Order: sequence, then structure tokens, then C-alpha cells
Amino acid sequence: MFEVSKATSGDIKLNLVNVDIVELMRQTQIELDDKIKDSKLILKNSYPASKVILNLDSQKTFRIFENLIINVVKYAMKESRVYIDIIDHEKNVEITIKNMSAEELNFDPFDIVDRFQRGDKSRNTEGSGLGLAIAKSFVEVQGGTFNIEVDGDLFKVIIIFKK
Repeated sequence: MFEVSKATSGDIKLNLVNVDIVELMRQTQIELDDKIKDSKLILKNSYPASKVILNLDSQKTFRIFENLIINVVKYAMKESRVYIDIIDHEKNVEITIKNMSAEELNFDPFDIVDRFQRGDKSRNTEGSGLGLAIAKSFVEVQGGTFNIEVDGDLFKVIIIFKK
């Protein structure tokens, strides 16, 4: 809770370095490999063949990716596919994560990133509901945008970092 309070207040120190976000996403998935395998999800990655270097805080960006993948592992329909795309545009880089939810998505996407908000209020699974709020705060403190789109049971996170 302390971490999200600092991030949302803008009181956070960044250690900006050149980060290959493609490699960082791969490393995040390796770190979470056991959880991903236990969930029986199939991750479908679409990345550029070359490095995508951005000036970011590598630890905060790892935490963004980690929180988003843990969210997918907890709430995606078991044995379904999860699509993770990194698209290198001329002026920005777009990272999208899409999955089908195991439960009906009955919330406003604008509310889900509020602190302690959970997608399905009746869920009993572990977690504080802070993962998306922390991810959003860490993206925004680094100058990026963080959006969530819901279409039926399709849950999609879109992150955009300027080059």
C-alpha cells in the first residue's frame, strides 16, 4: 500500500536507464514461468525481432509487467490464450496484453485501476487489488499512458511509452 501511495502521489524516484523492453518482458515471463504453467495459459508473444530500447526505470517497468502477468494468471480463463504484443511505432512503443476473463467482466474499466478495486467484487481470491493501480502509476510516472479496454469478456491493457 505504501508503494502505490508513493506512486500515485508522484513521490517516487526513478533510476532511468536504457531498457530493452522486449528482453525485460521475456525475463518477466521466465520469472513467472511456474505460475504461468500452473494456470495452463498459453502466452502468444508478438515482439519485434530487434531490441526496443526506451529510457525507463528497469525495476519499475519489471514490476509493471510482473503485476500485469500475475493479474492475467489470476483472472484469465484457464487453458486459454493470452496475447502479449510489443509494437515499435515511429514515435512510441505500444505494449498490449489481452486475455479472456474467467468471470464476467461487470465493471467500468475506468474504475478498475482505483486502489483496492477488483474486477469482480464477489471474488475471494488472494490479493489486495493493488496490482493494476501500481502498474498504472508506474507507467504514468515514467511519462507513459495506461488504458484498459473491455469488450464482453475480453480484457485488454494498453501501455504506450513515447520514444
